[in-house]
Amino acid sequence: MDGVRTPLILFEWLYGEQSIHPFNTVKQARWLGPAADRIMLRKALLFSVCTVVPLLIVEWYARQHFVNYLEDEAYFELAFNRLLNSLVIPATEQANSPLFGYALTPNARRTVTTDDFTYHIQTNSLGFRTREIAPRDGDEQRLLLFGDSMLFGVGLEEEQAVAGQLEHISANAGQPLTVYNYAMLHFSTVQSLIAARAFAPQLAPNHMLLGIFVANDLLPNAIAYADEHNHLAYDAADIERLRTALHRHIRPLMPSIALRAWALQAWMPRLRYAFSTEEHFLSATHGLIDQFAHLATSLGARPSVVIIYPRYALENSLIRVWSGSRKPGRYLAEYCRQRDIAVLDLLDHMNGNGDAQRYYYTTDGHFNDAGNARVAQAIYSDLLIAEKGDMNR
Repeated sequence: MDGVRTPLILFEWLYGEQSIHPFNTVKQARWLGPAADRIMLRKALLFSVCTVVPLLIVEWYARQHFVNYLEDEAYFELAFNRLLNSLVIPATEQANSPLFGYALTPNARRTVTTDDFTYHIQTNSLGFRTREIAPRDGDEQRLLLFGDSMLFGVGLEEEQAVAGQLEHISANAGQPLTVYNYAMLHFSTVQSLIAARAFAPQLAPNHMLLGIFVANDLLPNAIAYADEHNHLAYDAADIERLRTALHRHIRPLMPSIALRAWALQAWMPRLRYAFSTEEHFLSATHGLIDQFAHLATSLGARPSVVIIYPRYALENSLIRVWSGSRKPGRYLAEYCRQRDIAVLDLLDHMNGNGDAQRYYYTTDGHFNDAGNARVAQAIYSDLLIAEKGDMNR
């Protein structure tokens, strides 16, 4: 893959150009005597000690403290999960589990506490954090949200999440909007499409919005699909191709536990975004966007897409540059524009270190209260108001 491996031809070039190498020229001219040779030898030994010994110490430390990385197969599974950055956890306590691959217990209330927040999750009879499906009331305006945890409202009560904020904004504007939030923890775009097919026909929506999180949607989108029963399924051949590609890239690092530890934290995110910009993976998400748009228009609703980024993609930092985390989102936004699908690229509304601190939790990677409010305002102004303006032309 371009940009991932650097061909090491410099040393070959130097080897082939021995005649112009200064040390060769000096030695051929017999300008250096035995004393000078001994000095150069001491310098070479000192250089080796100053470089090799620290590396050996680092490797020894890694082998003592990263024992989970010692076994090859176990480490590869960690690397593969880190690459996907999305684990589908099968849920068996309710009927929708085969449908989505993951769902919360229906009609349940739970409290979640972390270092960043404490909040409550109340699910409906389908296991989603939203109101029950009900007949549409006259000229009621309905918006359906689909996506993953970035639109779920992690850390917040329902009225503080994007769905609740949208209802508040629209009510204050004198144009009440009923929002059904089918965003779910761990969902990929494939699972969002399954939910849209299952629930949208029952709700007669005016608008359907699909959130795509560039940090963990694009790769899972390429290895999963909805089967003939609209149930989540996985393509074993696509999974194996992805695993083979990953193995090819990490094989040179496997002899060193220190490099394994570095790769897991620093290189896997870079590979994730590099893979995500390849045509194979982008085209899978393009197809899902097209299917979502077709479903919405067939129901008389306007489709739109929101491109969501991780915190470090906003920052003016080396991590952002190294990861390449902005590229997949920019490509997806451009595809939507080419297809005349309304799109909100959140980088146009959130950018820079200040926004990263303002709109995301300190340690958790999700939007905080201010972030949910900012996303809701951007959706309302750029998608909902713009939609009404287009309809009035």
